Amino acid sequence: MAKYVLIGGGENGRGNTTYETKEIDEEIVKLTNKTHPNFLFIGLASSHSDSYYDTMKKIYKALGCETVYLKKSNIINNPDIVENKINNADIIYIGGGDTIKLLNDIKEYHIDKLLNKVKEKDIVFAGISAGAILLSKEGYSDSYILRGEKDKYEFIKGLNFTDIVISPHYVELSDKTKALLNDKGNRKVYCISNCAALKIIDNKIDIIKSKKDAIIKTY
Repeated sequence: MAKYVLIGGGENGRGNTTYETKEIDEEIVKLTNKTHPNFLFIGLASSHSDSYYDTMKKIYKALGCETVYLKKSNIINNPDIVENKINNADIIYIGGGDTIKLLNDIKEYHIDKLLNKVKEKDIVFAGISAGAILLSKEGYSDSYILRGEKDKYEFIKGLNFTDIVISPHYVELSDKTKALLNDKGNRKVYCISNCAALKIIDNKIDIIKSKKDAIIKTY
């Protein structure tokens, strides 16, 4: 049965940023119970997936992993390669970016069906920000704002791999945006700051932090 790590956000050292998610990345690798696990990166939410992967490759190679990622060219032209990469993965890490773009691409190229097939295996699914929303029942996202379609955050449906509703980057949200969480209907929302994550194994939820002041709260 799959294990899940839903990360609220945090810098990974790409560009001139600091590296903030070290302890979370270490725990993701530890959950595989393997010395050299196979790490697969899915960067479809980002418009800079190559450089994003270069950073994640550096991090996870240093943690002992063999690393690959889903190139858009493979996804379009070589579905067999995509399926093999997913089937061989011990860790599937889904990066952040535009939640709607990520969901649209995952569904358009039927990657959701491939991911669904392997979730019964002993595999670790990790997602950060948009990637965490994808693995959740729903997520509170700024994707419509980024796309110029709406002027406020909205709940977006994920793939429902976990029966969890999340709000990533919680501390970074404006007070107005946080206040809108009070109008959440019947949802229980896990608000996850940068450098914090939910670890879900057999429906049991634990917290991972890579900074002491990182927080997770519920609405």
